[in-house]
Amino acid sequence: MPYQPLTGIRILDLSRLLPGPYVTQLFADLGAEVIKVETPGAGDYARTFTVENGLAGLYESVNRDKKSLGLDYRTPRGREIFLELCKTADVLFESFRPGAMASWGLGYEDVRRARPDIIYCSLSGYGQDGPYADRAGHDLNYVAIGGALAHNAPDGGHGQPIPISVPLADLSGGVLAAVAILSGLMGRENHGGAYLDVALLDGVVSLVTPLIGGSYFHGGGSLPVTMGRPFYNVYRTADGQYFSLGAIEPKFWQRFCEAAGRTDLLTRQFDPSVGEELNALFGQKSRAEWMEVFEGTDACVEPVNTFEQVLSEPHVQARGHVHTENGKPVRMNTPFVFARRESAAPPRLGEHTRQVLGELGLDDLEALEAQGLIA
Repeated sequence: MPYQPLTGIRILDLSRLLPGPYVTQLFADLGAEVIKVETPGAGDYARTFTVENGLAGLYESVNRDKKSLGLDYRTPRGREIFLELCKTADVLFESFRPGAMASWGLGYEDVRRARPDIIYCSLSGYGQDGPYADRAGHDLNYVAIGGALAHNAPDGGHGQPIPISVPLADLSGGVLAAVAILSGLMGRENHGGAYLDVALLDGVVSLVTPLIGGSYFHGGGSLPVTMGRPFYNVYRTADGQYFSLGAIEPKFWQRFCEAAGRTDLLTRQFDPSVGEELNALFGQKSRAEWMEVFEGTDACVEPVNTFEQVLSEPHVQARGHVHTENGKPVRMNTPFVFARRESAAPPRLGEHTRQVLGELGLDDLEALEAQGLIA
């Protein structure tokens, strides 16, 4: 049986696009009831993304097993209904600009009057206070100002930075928000409700602190010892693909040199000039040939996979990450192996409106729908 420790927890999710829905997807995977509260007509506009704009499938990937309630909570009547719904919820999660929820009469102080012990989490780009709180931004901006982008550059971190394809700020900030919410739920019995202010920038700063920050504060400059070193780098193969080498510990460097047939390099692990020799070495064989060479060596050497190649990785498949239908991969499963189960499709806008509001005992749903207050 899948482990669903958050069964019985109800989360009202007012977020859209990626960071917020990613957070609540983690909770849905662990059994929580996640209700997407969406404005009628628009809702989460990730539904409209296409192949042409490069974001097709985003909505489906982070909205499994959720419910959708179409409610215009910015109107007086919609606000009343939403606050009644808050009485049934454990968590309220939103990702609007700072001050937006309060301007609609749905700030923390408003909601806590309806549900004193609610865990109220606001996830924003720069946080609820500070000089940048009202700035607009996207992932690239947060990784830039937070120090991660500068170090994603060639020439030992001194060349032009390369945009990071994985949205580190969106996802790391989301994970911080999830940890904060779980902490709030754990401490609610002793401490009551809580307001949680989490910024996507916070996630970036937390990522760069252990190695880059650690190196800086200990006099090693702003780059960790591994950055750009030959024993910790990426190399091009003869067929134009790439291999990663992460032989930090001497034992792994020794195994790599022995498997690659270059025991003459054993004493030169920290020699910067070895990089050119390794470039030439990896260029002598194809990806498939190097995979055969390093099979079973335990030398911290792995191929650089495209997402398509990830889908066929035996270990990824064995961990149950890939969901297939008729032998074809169609989506990824929850990251929590212990919570794995068959997922329900993401909800249509307003799919569960009558169910959720019916539980509140509202008897004017037809009128509310005619007024455009619910969908």
